[in-house]
Amino acid sequence: MKFTAFIIEPDVNEQVANLLFADPETNPDEPSVLMFSRAIEFEDSVYYFEINDQSNSSYGGLESVRVSRNRLEVKLKRELVEEFGNEDFGQVEIQFDADDEMYQVIVETLQRIFESSDVLEVK
Repeated sequence: MKFTAFIIEPDVNEQVANLLFADPETNPDEPSVLMFSRAIEFEDSVYYFEINDQSNSSYGGLESVRVSRNRLEVKLKRELVEEFGNEDFGQVEIQFDADDEMYQVIVETLQRIFESSDVLEVK
């Protein structure tokens, strides 16, 4: 699955860290969405993610998350792709345009979400 995120919404507070990438423009009836979340108030909490909707969601289950200046690449574990029943979700690639400040917020939010796992790579 590939899309360009026209909306990027990071949100971090004392209880939770969330990060949403969305493309509501290409197909407004079924927008492409990737969302990450983790309850940071609990040290042993696990990250959660959704692709498009809750029917394609999981606590854990990612092989890797790589972020660079204008791109996010997410690779799912094989068994999760099979569970979702959509080969397109095996690798999610998102292009985005963010200024320096927003990019820093994206990286920091991803670090909070994935701090209890080893899947995140910042290029």
